[in-house]
Amino acid sequence: MFIQQSHIKTSAEQRQMVDLGENDKSWSLQCYSGVYCFRHNNAENKVLGPQSSRVGVYLDHKAGILSFYSVSDTMTLLHRVQTTFTQPLYPGFYLSGT
Repeated sequence: MFIQQSHIKTSAEQRQMVDLGENDKSWSLQCYSGVYCFRHNNAENKVLGPQSSRVGVYLDHKAGILSFYSVSDTMTLLHRVQTTFTQPLYPGFYLSGT
């Protein structure tokens, strides 16, 4: 699950490709090899929590809260961000077959 504030532009006509979580305008929660990782501004932090095939996301734009949850019979908070959002937010998803 990825959240991004806006497209990154290097000029009026060109967009730069950036993986989500690698800049200060995007946040990502990734799960690979049974481990959750939270990424923001090119920093990666391992997150402890129960593994699940479902992830929940809570956003309160006005309050500046972005939370990621592991969802099974219950919801377990994995990571919470408290910030100031200055632009609209857009969700993004990436699914890998491996």
